[in-house]
Amino acid sequence: MKAYLVELSDQDMASWTIWGRLAGLLCTIEAMMPLQDFRWLRRIVRYLERQIVNRRRKLQRLQPTHIIFDWSLKHMDDARRNPLHRVADRNYRDALIIGLLSCCPIRLANLTAMEIDRHLVRMTNSFMLRLAPAETKTGHPYAAPLPEELTQPFDHYLASVRPRLLKGLSHDRLWVSERGTPMAARTIHDAVTSSTEAAFGQPINAHLFRDCAATFVALEDPEHIGVVSPLLGHIDPRAAEQHYIQANQIVAGRRLRSSVAELRRSLRPKTDRRPA
Repeated sequence: MKAYLVELSDQDMASWTIWGRLAGLLCTIEAMMPLQDFRWLRRIVRYLERQIVNRRRKLQRLQPTHIIFDWSLKHMDDARRNPLHRVADRNYRDALIIGLLSCCPIRLANLTAMEIDRHLVRMTNSFMLRLAPAETKTGHPYAAPLPEELTQPFDHYLASVRPRLLKGLSHDRLWVSERGTPMAARTIHDAVTSSTEAAFGQPINAHLFRDCAATFVALEDPEHIGVVSPLLGHIDPRAAEQHYIQANQIVAGRRLRSSVAELRRSLRPKTDRRPA
């Protein structure tokens, strides 16, 4: 059976097709040998069916990257216009996290452990996100430029929002809870999923932002689909040299940033400049 599944996979069959083949096989052999126990095959068929359902639910939760990014910018603006609101700082922080994930979809563990000047580095006109080899799943360094649209929001967060959240405490972690302590992974997960569910009707967890980014590139910029692997921190087996991988990551981040910015500009309503 394992060899049969490998053969089906090697033929690039869709998961739904593979499930159909096995379900048909199960019906056939149960009819031919009704006294035999084929519960093991039934478990495989049910497992594949659950996987298909989960994938479909996952696809329903995906949102275009530029839509998420625009929402985060607007939500931060709303929080800044109402600074006296009791949850303004929390809303600003959560929207900034979502804005970061929409253009730089790192893993939740890395997002949680981010420190100022170590992972979030201020450049001349923007910020750079950097992860050391020991901090990545692949064991390679990760570097990605953040869009300039996030420069002012991060400056405001670091200068005003974060100090208020700290409540007199002191530490280097970027994301601060409402108690002043570093945010735990579960807290960030809950903040991101609850905010995105309120905004888009479906919760988007941190890992799903990676799918959103990959899907956005595939749909809106298919000629540059090759940037997806370095953007997500995956290793191209043909890229042997470490500096080549890191360069690809930087190019990937810039390409995604450029694609999002270009689409956002094209979707802005055009003002009527005709003389009155």
